Amino acid sequence: MNIIKSITDIETASYGGKSLAENFSNVEKSLAKMGYMERIWDRSRSQFMIKHLTCSQADDWMRMRQICAEMAKKRSALVEVKFKYQKNQLEAEIKREEALELEGAKAKLKLVEAEELDAYTVEIMVKVEGALKEIETLSGMYDSLKERLGDITEEEYEKAQVKAHIKRAVMQATRNMREVGTIKEGNQEYLEQCGVCVTSARDEIVKYLVHEADGVTNTTLLHSFIQDFADRYCDVSRVQAEWLGFESNANVNLTYEK
Repeated sequence: MNIIKSITDIETASYGGKSLAENFSNVEKSLAKMGYMERIWDRSRSQFMIKHLTCSQADDWMRMRQICAEMAKKRSALVEVKFKYQKNQLEAEIKREEALELEGAKAKLKLVEAEELDAYTVEIMVKVEGALKEIETLSGMYDSLKERLGDITEEEYEKAQVKAHIKRAVMQATRNMREVGTIKEGNQEYLEQCGVCVTSARDEIVKYLVHEADGVTNTTLLHSFIQDFADRYCDVSRVQAEWLGFESNANVNLTYEK
């Protein structure tokens, strides 16, 4: 905390019946005492939040897509921070070189500006470490989910879309049924867009909720129900595609091959 140290000699009267120098000294001790905690909360999300909140989609492929999207954001942020870090270092070096060519207050000002850039650079590194932790977390999530999915290609992703959206629509419809006892308009539309009859889905959800109310304490039964529903209803999307006038299968010529 070089900037704080540079003004700790000021003896102006301050709060608590102490001088400003004494209060700065106490603050410096407080900052040092809690400094390590910045490394604990150096990011906005814990590993739990990333796994259970950010990447909690009902389908494996949609979770993998979210993991990749989060990784892309962190990659972009790291590129930006990398160059900001390098620029700060070089700008600080330039200001020190300029200080050598000046005298008096102008030289001192350049040194203060260099010190300011150094302080910003230290703050950048704390955030960088936070981003690195998130990337490592996402990488581990990718590895474990890839073991379940197997070969990951755009063609397989396109094939998985039908069940993925049926799962999401049924998950949201189930929440509606718990909350208000009916499937709301938005999720009715979503089910119909997937090709699922809303009345049929409602009846199945009602039957499921009877079992859920029988002392269930986790989401295992819910996920089993949603998976089974998607397996049984996945062909209805073909009927919907035909009605819309589209080919139901994805054009594999437009998919990326590694």
